[in-house]
Amino acid sequence: MQTSVSGEASVLTSSEQRRVAICAAAGFFLAPGAWLLQVIVSETVSAQACDAGSVLRARPVFPHLHAWLYGTSIAAIAIAAVSGALAVRGFVLLARKQEAIKAQSAEGELFKTPSRALEEVSRKRFVALCSALIGCGFVVGLVFTVLAEVFLESCSQWH
Repeated sequence: MQTSVSGEASVLTSSEQRRVAICAAAGFFLAPGAWLLQVIVSETVSAQACDAGSVLRARPVFPHLHAWLYGTSIAAIAIAAVSGALAVRGFVLLARKQEAIKAQSAEGELFKTPSRALEEVSRKRFVALCSALIGCGFVVGLVFTVLAEVFLESCSQWH
């Protein structure tokens, strides 16, 4: 979308801004939310299956407790992986936009100073980087949570 001032053409369009906002929100909220729901659901199901009041049971009450736990974990990992990938995509989109602005300013295509556009994209790129790190970090956290389910017994005191 070209505007009359050539310096304004390098700023993000409304479609790109919306896409970047969705990607950042996915990294900030969906990945941690998936982890939190996975922990809440697995702890609640484990507590109901393994505790009889204040006495721990040796075996869970539910015959397919592992299926519940693994199903919850797989769904959470899928949601977190998709949201982490979206966050990384937003970061990459902004990195490309920043490089395009630098290239335009180096070629002299921008009549205004590119500092305003570059500053705007740099700020959004920092937010996108934080979102990508959070999204990917919670994916790693979910993997370790699943490993705890794999290596510990169903009604272990650490579960």
